[in-house]
Amino acid sequence: MIIQIIFVGIFALNIALIWLAINAQKFSWYAWPGGQVMTWLPLATVFFNQPRFELDYFWWRVAGVVAIVLGIALRRWAIAQFKKGQTGLITSGPYALLRHPLLLSMIFISVGWWWVWAAVYSFYFGMFILALIWFHANLEEKLNLAKEFGDQYRRYRRQTGMFWVK
Repeated sequence: MIIQIIFVGIFALNIALIWLAINAQKFSWYAWPGGQVMTWLPLATVFFNQPRFELDYFWWRVAGVVAIVLGIALRRWAIAQFKKGQTGLITSGPYALLRHPLLLSMIFISVGWWWVWAAVYSFYFGMFILALIWFHANLEEKLNLAKEFGDQYRRYRRQTGMFWVK
């Protein structure tokens, strides 16, 4: 259980470093590695000794695989929008439905992964990681996107859900 608490602490520290890299222009080299840590750290939590859920593993694993596949599909769709070379605020593709499809894809993949492994501590402490992802998205909107895109972003925000389709 201690290792899970350490992972949550590292995840929180990583988000702080990403914010320094992006907003304060300190450690600007850390933006890409920080994104990798944000993606892979939650997935590593299942490999440490912990109790497993004593549920019908088959259906939890099926649900987990479905969540992972949906997360990967959403991630690829969102990345494809960036590769189109659009400038300004991206509001097409999955961004027409959600403001943070990349973060939602990460949530789907992480939760699915935790279900597949039926890892108790990873799942429970993962809820703190998911709260940190929501906090990160909220800060990004208020500190970056609203300032950079102004009224265009505020209209987009009213029409589009953060992690859920409006």
